[in-house]
Amino acid sequence: MQIFEGALEHRSRKLIFNFISSNPGVSFGAIRGFLDINESTLKYHLNYLEKNNRIYSKHQGRQRCYYSKQRNITEIYTSTNERPSLTNLTETQKLLVNLILKNPGINQKKLRKITKLNKKSISYNIKRLGEQKIIWVVKCDGKVGYEYVTHDKLREEMLNQLVLKLLYNEIDEQTYHKIMKKLKNMDVEELMK
Repeated sequence: MQIFEGALEHRSRKLIFNFISSNPGVSFGAIRGFLDINESTLKYHLNYLEKNNRIYSKHQGRQRCYYSKQRNITEIYTSTNERPSLTNLTETQKLLVNLILKNPGINQKKLRKITKLNKKSISYNIKRLGEQKIIWVVKCDGKVGYEYVTHDKLREEMLNQLVLKLLYNEIDEQTYHKIMKKLKNMDVEELMK
């Protein structure tokens, strides 16, 4: 399906899309709560964005979570889909997580050089770690790299994206202050409900 260029012309729709892009894996309730949008209006715009190939959604537990098709980070864990224990990882995955923890932003090429694992093995295990919501993709020096997902990094990323939206006039000041107030008063697990 082709992306419909006019899909983001509507102000509310653009705001919803930007919020989802900044918060991949966000639930319907979180979008509605943060953006203070009527339920039926939100459903309409989410369906419109999905039909026009801007976002996609999938069920995680009893919730439907939304992702931008143009996001730059992998799925973030939510309170309904708890992050797995690191003890459940293979030895290769534990090695990769430790390297990523020690070298935030490290890319696959550097991981291959350090571990002496082949490209296919690195790619497979990185994909599994992303699916388990242990790491996320970041852009570092114009290259794709990986970081370990922590609550503090998640909150920091959300705040950074919010400030950028305000600077680029993608949200108004009133909405910015409303979201900031909620971010400051909630912990990360509550934000993703």
